[in-house]
Amino acid sequence: MEKSLEKLKYIIIILLAIAIIIIFFNQYINIKSLIKAKYESRQKLVEKNILQTVQYINDAYQIAEQDLNQEMKKYSKIMLAKYKLEPEVKNWNLEKMKNEFKYYDIYIINRDLKIIKTTKKSDLGLDFSEFGSFTKVIRQRLESNFFAVDRIGLATQTGEVKKYSYQPTPDNQYLLELSISVEDKYSSFNQLNMFKDASYLTNQYPIVEEISFYSVETNNYGVAKVQDSKKPYLDVDIPKLQKDLARQTVLKKKEQVTTFSKNKSNYTLKFFPVLIDSKGNNQSWNAYVVGITYNDQVMKRELREQQYLFAINILLMLIFFIAFILVIIYLLNKFEYQANHDKLTGLANRKLFFSNFERLKEEADKSETKLGILFIDIDKFKMINDNYGHNIGDQVLKKIAKRLENNLKENDITARIGGDEFLAALANLNSETEIIQITKRLIAELENPIVIREIEIPMSISLGISIYPDDAQGLESLIKKADSKMYEAKANIED
Repeated sequence: MEKSLEKLKYIIIILLAIAIIIIFFNQYINIKSLIKAKYESRQKLVEKNILQTVQYINDAYQIAEQDLNQEMKKYSKIMLAKYKLEPEVKNWNLEKMKNEFKYYDIYIINRDLKIIKTTKKSDLGLDFSEFGSFTKVIRQRLESNFFAVDRIGLATQTGEVKKYSYQPTPDNQYLLELSISVEDKYSSFNQLNMFKDASYLTNQYPIVEEISFYSVETNNYGVAKVQDSKKPYLDVDIPKLQKDLARQTVLKKKEQVTTFSKNKSNYTLKFFPVLIDSKGNNQSWNAYVVGITYNDQVMKRELREQQYLFAINILLMLIFFIAFILVIIYLLNKFEYQANHDKLTGLANRKLFFSNFERLKEEADKSETKLGILFIDIDKFKMINDNYGHNIGDQVLKKIAKRLENNLKENDITARIGGDEFLAALANLNSETEIIQITKRLIAELENPIVIREIEIPMSISLGISIYPDDAQGLESLIKKADSKMYEAKANIED
């Protein structure tokens, strides 16, 4: 019954603590959900803004595309007509033609894919056979019989917004190419700057680590990062993760998401298709992707702050409760200690000794070892009290108790059962001889003189031994047997 009440008491305390923790934990979960919702909303806002910007620029470019496509086709027909009349292209006056084709540069590419004549002197002699996958595109256009144009794109080395057209000659000996810097013809395009908007959003929202733009070639899906102010403006030297994600975005034509770690920080990478050509018209660099890198640590920092506040609130609200519980536990433990220990020496009393003995007894039965019960009595203790006073007598009892504890093994148990009488139980013994050896050593330690207030008090000890299981099974019987042997020893000393 007593044990059941004690268990119930602790169960109630635990349930109260759990109830308080659950209440505050639910509040924390709600706050955590609000924080996550806030950052999800910010992400959607960033994505909406940048995609709208790109789409707006694309709409403007599409209008320009239609105009330029017609104009390029018109000028290409003029060059084609000239070729029929004058097939020796080396004799062409390209500068005169350039004056007619305002804003355009003209290139003539031979079957070796080299530029043999052009209005742009720096490109003269350029060999497209060394351009990897683009070589195949140029070769196909040279050997075709139709006019082709590229979508408006960014020049790799100059950063100019360019557009190109290609017209093969009827005999497929030359490819007549036109190029135009779109911003030269349409000056308003200089105001269309997606990098500026990307920079603004990155600075405005700490969660946005970087907003990048990628160009994906539609033939072999090569990926390049579009840069605003650093050569090359189309940088193919980008991490594999970003390259693969941009490629998958174009292939699947839908948003791609992944996470990665860098410098012990976690990031989320989202890629969005913005300009995907679904017609398969062999245009080069005609698919574009927006990549947004979110710094997950920003939200995690705020969540950690909430975790800290949650812990502080729990601590503040529970501090009185915890203090109260600690006081109760302290008082209960103190009461239990006082109920089971000798007030003067701190040794176990008879009740606790009996309880501990049962544990030693079970261990001895399992290991098939013996236990030694020692009944110890201080000889002529009454004379010590009479000669030196009870205060000195109490000090003697304390020192004897301390010597008992210091000279026995950790798993041995001791007790004071009244006056000048002590009990000890020696564990893990294999023979009576071992018990006697330990007992002799213990008596020698106990009989050393005790010095209190510079008074040396000689000590004499009488001790009786009983052995479990040889002498008896029950502790009462073992104590009685040890007590009897102790009195025999005392009688021998007096004789």
